Amino acid sequence: MSTLWHSRAFSLSILAVSIFVFSYLFFSQQSLPQDIPNSDKYGHIIVFFCLSVLIYKCFKIARIWQILILVGYGIAVECVQYYIPYRSGGLDDVIADALGVALFYLLTLNSSFRALFYRKTHD
Repeated sequence: MSTLWHSRAFSLSILAVSIFVFSYLFFSQQSLPQDIPNSDKYGHIIVFFCLSVLIYKCFKIARIWQILILVGYGIAVECVQYYIPYRSGGLDDVIADALGVALFYLLTLNSSFRALFYRKTHD
């Protein structure tokens, strides 16, 4: 893999842009099409899986702290949405957020998956 993927500055930049974009989407008036039942829940799972990847790459802190930060962000988003007239905050969305986080961290238990995030020491 390229060295850009392994660059901490690059990962932090992607994380910052992602949080900005995801926060905008969480608080905007537009929502996902409802053609697929529970499509918004799938969206939450995917978003929080992606955020988990970025947090894991950017911060070398204990996994429990990474998980708490991510789930805390999900709870904060839902609390804010509860007070926005055109949005609704719900426990089901927090559960979907937590599922996205859990899916990523369960996959990191597999050493082959975990190896995707580390630079090889020899070329």
